[in-house]
Amino acid sequence: LVVSYMHPHKITLISIFYPPEKGAAATRIAQMAVGLRARNIDVNVITALPNYPTGRIFSEYRHRLVHSEVIDHVPVKRYWLYPSNSAMAIKRILNMMSFSAMLFASIPHLLRIRPDTIIVNSPPLPVGFSGLILAKILRANVITNVSDIWPLSALELGAMRRGWFYSLLERIEDFVYRFSDAIMTQSDETRQHVLERYPNKNTFLYRNLDHTSETIDQFPMIGGESPKIVYAGLMGIPQGVYDICESIDFNRIGAELHLYGDGNEKTRISQFIARNPDCNIFMHDAVPKSDIPKILTKFHATLVPLRKYIRGAFPSKIYMAISASLPVLFCGAGEGASFVQQSGIGWVSGPGDYQELS
Repeated sequence: LVVSYMHPHKITLISIFYPPEKGAAATRIAQMAVGLRARNIDVNVITALPNYPTGRIFSEYRHRLVHSEVIDHVPVKRYWLYPSNSAMAIKRILNMMSFSAMLFASIPHLLRIRPDTIIVNSPPLPVGFSGLILAKILRANVITNVSDIWPLSALELGAMRRGWFYSLLERIEDFVYRFSDAIMTQSDETRQHVLERYPNKNTFLYRNLDHTSETIDQFPMIGGESPKIVYAGLMGIPQGVYDICESIDFNRIGAELHLYGDGNEKTRISQFIARNPDCNIFMHDAVPKSDIPKILTKFHATLVPLRKYIRGAFPSKIYMAISASLPVLFCGAGEGASFVQQSGIGWVSGPGDYQELS
């Protein structure tokens, strides 16, 4: 799909998330940028000053409106936004809208480089909207990478209610689908969601698999030691890691759970561990993505949870597990659960079914 839009071959990627931020979206777009460059594509990135998931602009990027750098030989242009990881709707709206507005400050930069194709990562939907408008102004092809079905996912998670703002986001979603030249998705459910609206839309299912880990032959053997399970990723409401810690007695079942990452549940989980020192749950500091393959060699399986079924959701931790050849303990439902079962790469329990997971 991308190749069909690459003659001539100048591509700009627009995403609110990008390394050094962690998380699936940042990793996916960075891998795409590096992969395009490896195929001799002239690629550059427009993104925000890094702030996710802490909700604060990283210290080395503060007090700037615009910042330019090169990451993995890819030019990256960053613009200010209002940073927030607050649960307050107004702050989340300001976060999305500020970067969407700042994208128009990139017009002089885009006029200089004249991309032939712009790939926009959405959500946030306002970013998808602004990226689409920029592409039309520049007369560039626009491919929208739909990583989650918004605003439906937010509604199903309980993060948003139906109302005027939800209706506005639905109209933006429809606008983005209608006027994108093509759409990439991370799950087949998301792809089908787009095709239900626009059956003739050019779509592509993009599975961002990691390269096979170089440390794949260094796994521990389960002998006299307790089986060690790892969760490496964001600790937020959709994942529900705190509920798993509270609901499963890892000491009783003779297993250990090791946590790596960050997110708005991390403090709560740390407090739970402090109150229950014999729970066999261990909190570790967040580590760079480059260190993850080596860390995974210490474990026998990886935990991939989703608190509830969200249409179109496909956790990228499944790709991490495939790369490292780690069995998956999937706690959830949907396309991720079906993939794990059909591929024979692990075991599945229903969302919130902690007895079955145990």
